[in-house]
Amino acid sequence: MVAARSGLSKIAGYSLSMLVLAVASLAIIPVMVGADGPRAWASIAVGQSIGGVAAVVVGYGWGLTGPAVVARADPPARVRAHSESLWVKCVLLVPVGATAASLAALLTPTRPDLAAVGALSTAAVGLTASWYFVGLSRPYALFFLETFPRVLGTVVGIALMLAGADAFVGVMCVLGGMVLAFVASSIFIQGVSGVPRGERLPRSPLWSVLGSQGLGLSSTLLSSGYVAAPVLIVSAVAPYALPVYAIVDKVQRQVSVALNPFVTVFQGWVPRATSDRLRERVFRALALSLLFSILLGVGMLSVAPYLIAWLGGDQIRPGTTTLVLMAGFVALALFEAVVSKAILIAIDRVNVVATATLAGSLVGLPLVAVGAVFFGPSGALGAILVGLALRVGIELTGVFTTFRRADGPVSTAVNTRRTQRAQI
Repeated sequence: MVAARSGLSKIAGYSLSMLVLAVASLAIIPVMVGADGPRAWASIAVGQSIGGVAAVVVGYGWGLTGPAVVARADPPARVRAHSESLWVKCVLLVPVGATAASLAALLTPTRPDLAAVGALSTAAVGLTASWYFVGLSRPYALFFLETFPRVLGTVVGIALMLAGADAFVGVMCVLGGMVLAFVASSIFIQGVSGVPRGERLPRSPLWSVLGSQGLGLSSTLLSSGYVAAPVLIVSAVAPYALPVYAIVDKVQRQVSVALNPFVTVFQGWVPRATSDRLRERVFRALALSLLFSILLGVGMLSVAPYLIAWLGGDQIRPGTTTLVLMAGFVALALFEAVVSKAILIAIDRVNVVATATLAGSLVGLPLVAVGAVFFGPSGALGAILVGLALRVGIELTGVFTTFRRADGPVSTAVNTRRTQRAQI
């Protein structure tokens, strides 16, 4: 009972951070639209899409590999891992942020200043130390040191824009909140870690750190690029469709972020199965996530018209087809996240995830341009859904193929992982 309560408490803590961030990110949209209009908001959305890719580069893979490193390491090694991440991120932030801001300013049809600062504010998300708190299983430290400062910056931005400030000021406040979170978490980890200065391990050389994180970076960069690219494609080939597509894209992203704790539960639950129970647990995870995804799609379709009308200040109203496609995308994206991040990782088929992501991108992204030109926002969304469906199909094929083999690699993979944990 104690372990169950502890697990529920941690899930609640992570969910609180995700929920508060999602609400804050959505709440600022109608204020931005009201401050400068739909086209200004579209420019910010373009910048945020580019900044999302930049954030992955600045984060340099610690979001993927960091929790496991922290969970297995002793306190001096944890502090060294965070110190190395600070070093790399500070080196990368200026050139990567400047490149993202410049690219956003060039690609947006209007208000390049808003696009540039939107890119910078989102690129700064790469500074997060959330992976450190996840590794320690300290969701409430994550909330107060990372989530609260970020939300505070957003709330200040909303208040200033309601008082008459430009959307530029609002986005700068969001950036300020991210920087405040970075400073607060760094001071806590480095200054209140309980590790005396004399016991701290020396940092590895910069090039060694960069090389060790290369796999994590490449894996996350490909996925984030697929998420960010459609907004840029629509902006280039069908700018008239951008305001509607941008707000629909923002809603589906925030909903996906808010549902991350659901995926996280499976990430911990599926790999913990013994080799003889892994098959059963995998298929239970598939069934549960499929059921929840269907319910999510129905729920999204019910609330989406009212949500988007509110976010767009009654100035942006997608058609029914667009709303149906958005609900379908959110549902399928959640199911895909469980399959790729929990199930395929648990059965040691990371290669299938990479193959599926690449195939989905090669098919889906070119179709976005075609769909946006001929069918507007609905065409772009439909194309992304096709690419995602292909990705899910390849991943499910990988799961079923693994279990159909007479001497499949499942038990071998489990034993290999346990051996690796024992050696660390």
